[in-house]
Amino acid sequence: METNLEQCPLCGSELSQTKFREIRAKLRDQEEKKAAEVAEAKSVITRELEEGFKRKFEEQRRLTEKRVREEAEQRVKRAIAEREQVTAKLRAAEAREGEIRKQAQIEIEKHKQAAEKKAAADAAQQIKKVIAERDQAAAKLKAAEAREAEIRKQAHEAAAKQAQKELAEQRQALDRDKKLALLKQQSAHNRDRDSLQKKVKMLEHQLQNRTPNELGDSGEIDVLDALRDAFQGDKITRIRKGEPGADILHEILYKGEVCGRIVVDAKNRQAWQNTFVAKLRQDQVEAKAEHAILATTVFPSGEKEMCIESGVIVISPAHVVNIVQLLRHAMVMMHVQGLSMNERASKMSQLYELITSESYVAKFTEANRLTEDILELEVKEQAEHGRVWKNRGALVKRMQNLLREVETEVAAVIESDGDAEEGLPVLHSRRVALNSTAS
Repeated sequence: METNLEQCPLCGSELSQTKFREIRAKLRDQEEKKAAEVAEAKSVITRELEEGFKRKFEEQRRLTEKRVREEAEQRVKRAIAEREQVTAKLRAAEAREGEIRKQAQIEIEKHKQAAEKKAAADAAQQIKKVIAERDQAAAKLKAAEAREAEIRKQAHEAAAKQAQKELAEQRQALDRDKKLALLKQQSAHNRDRDSLQKKVKMLEHQLQNRTPNELGDSGEIDVLDALRDAFQGDKITRIRKGEPGADILHEILYKGEVCGRIVVDAKNRQAWQNTFVAKLRQDQVEAKAEHAILATTVFPSGEKEMCIESGVIVISPAHVVNIVQLLRHAMVMMHVQGLSMNERASKMSQLYELITSESYVAKFTEANRLTEDILELEVKEQAEHGRVWKNRGALVKRMQNLLREVETEVAAVIESDGDAEEGLPVLHSRRVALNSTAS
């Protein structure tokens, strides 16, 4: 029987060396597990912070007021998450209180009379200590919540003031730039007008000296390039001069198989001739094409932009790609559905009625107007782009400075009144997280 006794590190009662070693090993395991949990929490929080900084970088393109508010809210959310960690570990401390009671009861039963009194007294003292720690942690948690609310309020107010200030500065800069730009534009317009008038006269003189074939070649190449750019998966061939057929043969491909053909002629003439349609219609029959399109700058009397003459679609060169897109989509659908020739002819008749209807013409006209508006908007956007980038860079720098100030204030609030406390691992974990944020 062992006669050497040791004092229990928990309750202070006398224990055998065997029991003492068991308790000491158990305490050491608990300490190592606690250290591992702290390290794991630090690693998780570090990864979360790194991901938050990456998201913050991506969100910098948004409007200044919204971005500042959202970044401030993110900081507050992280503080809330840390508060929840404190709450969770506080609950763990409460659970530990029950475990201590249970262990104390076991020790009391083992050591009988005198040991029972001492163990009971020590257990009661330990319980009081845990309760005091819990109450202290609860008080600090409540104070942290109050500070969080104040930080949130201050951050929102600072963001709103900063956004209003920056918007006012932007308006002033826009007014100055607009006035200066108008003066420069008026001066440049006067110079450009004289230069353009000279160029127009020169180009008109050159145009009058060009032959119809030369004019046609230019328009034909433009249409060919536009079709090839828009339908790169199809086979689009230009018929050489002197060879029979239309100017362009467009073969529609679906999964490597030809499912339809379109012949296209380009005319850049001064007056309309019915022979344009008659020739293209004959070329369509010889090429066994489903559709024939005449891209021309002149139209039959009473027509403009688009019409159908003897089964040939007569259209402005600028809109050839749009009508080909519509026809191509219809031919691919009929090919996939496996329609017969009669069924395809019926569908094409209905399609031609659609594209010549008032509703389609209205949509076609509106699409043209929108295209012009888009082009005009792109010109304006390009002129404003350089100045916007410059202002955006300045706003990003200001926002970054503001966020750093908010981070510093949050870290200072959370780190205060807790560095010297003992027996509160939850608060220690919180300080580690905020230190990582500040760094």
